Amino acid sequence: MQLISLPVSPFAARVRIAIYAKGLAVAIEPPPAGWPNSPQFRDISPTGRVPALILDDGTALWESAVILETLEELFPEATPLLGSDVLARAQARLLMAHADHYLMPPMIALAAGPDEQETRRLMGRLDEALTILDDLVDGGPYAVGEALSLGDCALAPVLFAARVTGQRLGFDLLTSTPNVARYAATIADDEHVARVLAEMEDGLSRLVRTG
Repeated sequence: MQLISLPVSPFAARVRIAIYAKGLAVAIEPPPAGWPNSPQFRDISPTGRVPALILDDGTALWESAVILETLEELFPEATPLLGSDVLARAQARLLMAHADHYLMPPMIALAAGPDEQETRRLMGRLDEALTILDDLVDGGPYAVGEALSLGDCALAPVLFAARVTGQRLGFDLLTSTPNVARYAATIADDEHVARVLAEMEDGLSRLVRTG
């Protein structure tokens, strides 16, 4: 299998956490030259986005949540990342959806450098999403149960992005959400999460150096 990935993409990062945690033999490669618009890449990922997973039979999958669920179904015995009961699985999926629909969109929009009024509006959306998350991660070091789950795979890279967004805006986005701040610190101690966060840091440093 092959994963087409970029180090700093939170969506690609979540898949790498799952791959490392499950111990899967997956070659991790950057997009081909000319992406996102090259015909070669569009044949793999019609949206032009990473990540994309190419299975051993040549089948290509895109959308990180779909890739994560597919890896769980293909390799259920390799460190399961969905809970053992229906509610635990639902909670992990809920956290993934919250990251995708409520946390990432305002951060992506903020990265585009909107005007002051739009920045305030987006910050309000992001603050609301973080406040909701604060009620969802008030337990142990992991978001669901006592072990790494797909919820953690989704949240850890997004909270990295929140830290970077806050640094760019000049303040800590997690000051008013202590549970989220504590979770972001403790989940970073997981070996697979730590590995991917280091990749994201390195990728960000290289982006800054190259402008």
